[in-house]
Amino acid sequence: MCFFGSDDDNMPPPRYIDPPEGAKFVTSGGSGLLYAYPNNTTEIIKICSHDPDSIRNIEIEKIIHQNIMSAGSHPHVVKCIKVLANGVVLERAKHGDLRDYFRQGGTATMAERIKWCRDLASAVDFIHGLHIRHADICGKNILLDANRNIKLCDFAGSSFCGTSPSVSAELGFAHPNQDQARRATIIVELHSLGSTMYEILTSTRPFDFEERPAVVSQLLYHGVYPSVDQIPLGDIIMSCWKGKYPCVLQVEHAIQDAIEHGSLTPIYNS
Repeated sequence: MCFFGSDDDNMPPPRYIDPPEGAKFVTSGGSGLLYAYPNNTTEIIKICSHDPDSIRNIEIEKIIHQNIMSAGSHPHVVKCIKVLANGVVLERAKHGDLRDYFRQGGTATMAERIKWCRDLASAVDFIHGLHIRHADICGKNILLDANRNIKLCDFAGSSFCGTSPSVSAELGFAHPNQDQARRATIIVELHSLGSTMYEILTSTRPFDFEERPAVVSQLLYHGVYPSVDQIPLGDIIMSCWKGKYPCVLQVEHAIQDAIEHGSLTPIYNS
């Protein structure tokens, strides 16, 4: 059942309030502002800015976290500790997001990376079961905690119960079919999942699109992707890009099968 927080459709939206007293500004993201208490290293406070898009997107994130909390937690979805009038209090990840982790020289064994791919597929399958479509799966929206477990995060502007998302994936992660992307279909989520697996396994994004976005757009439009022949799980990544799986659960099973019965044993134990 989709839970929207209130049965009274005539209730006014929550009033914007200032950050909790004593909290210090950490950084700003695409959809909100992050604060933390100086003596609390385990929690982060995410609130909306005064921008109307931010207010709307954070309201969606609040609704989504309320539904996740009602359904029970998942070990690889960021935990919401509390819902505020203008945001959420979330568990804080020691190592930040995976993209910045790799940029700053962070390392991981191939075994860890393959596990992270499987755990990410499990997390995405979990939210899909709650009628949530993330719409922006990528390395910057995956956190790494103190125990080196990944956590899917940032549901601001995601799709919930069939609504159109107000955010979209970045080039190289977004599905080339814009109609599909606008509706955040399973095919779209699979496409972003494939690109994120590529990023996890290689520490880089699928394309150097910052320098040549027009070229990348044309490549994607014609179904041309980077070679994955030498990448573990490469065939699974390509199948995600090509939309060959009916659901994310099958991706998780394919990864687990590759670990147990495929050709990953020497790599997985490295």
